[in-house]
Amino acid sequence: MSNNIDLLTICLEDSLFAALYDALCNLETKWHTSSPVDMWIEALSARQKLSKSRRPDLLLRQLFVGLNPNEAVVAKAILMWTLFNADRSTGKSPLKDALARMLLEHHETWNVVYSEFRKSESRNEQMGYEITQTDYSKNAVPTKVQCQEISQNCNLAHEMVSYALESHNLQMCYALYYILSHIDYQEGHTCENEVRRLANQTNEMEKANHEPRKVENIFQKDSCNFEPGSTLNGDVLKQ
Repeated sequence: MSNNIDLLTICLEDSLFAALYDALCNLETKWHTSSPVDMWIEALSARQKLSKSRRPDLLLRQLFVGLNPNEAVVAKAILMWTLFNADRSTGKSPLKDALARMLLEHHETWNVVYSEFRKSESRNEQMGYEITQTDYSKNAVPTKVQCQEISQNCNLAHEMVSYALESHNLQMCYALYYILSHIDYQEGHTCENEVRRLANQTNEMEKANHEPRKVENIFQKDSCNFEPGSTLNGDVLKQ
């Protein structure tokens, strides 16, 4: 699984995973933990199980017993990040409190993971990327089958966006953006890049339509006729 480029591609569609990716790679190199994709899937699998439990705070300690100590801290840290990303609040909950106590038990290891995560987030932010708020209790854990389905959906979205942009029809682009952004939200932002591409290029098309026209008439020497490229010959230039 760890070498599956398709799974990595799907995981990178998630803005939180992308923000933590550098940190997960660094920790893999430093401690020989499992790949970023495997650690992410481990944490999401735990999140799914916790969401179905009446007492997730009691179930929590049993979920990572099969991992080595460093991997367990990394998985718990990812889980903590997903919890805070889901509600964006500092409010306490039995699950958050239990997870925080478990992480603090690891002392220096937790400090290293926390530092790596914060540095990775900061680099991501400096590059202009934002983390999309997501409820991971409702998101499916990436699998090879799901990977194929999502890949097909993303390919279809790419083709639709390309067709709309090539048409230079602003109404079509706006309509597709409205539909695609809603589908992307419901599907866990799996086509976020295509939504962003459509929005950015549609904005550029809108700006181009409002650029002032430049009038330029070039007379032929000793003549009242215009040279090629002159506005009155039908050639209009954009400033």
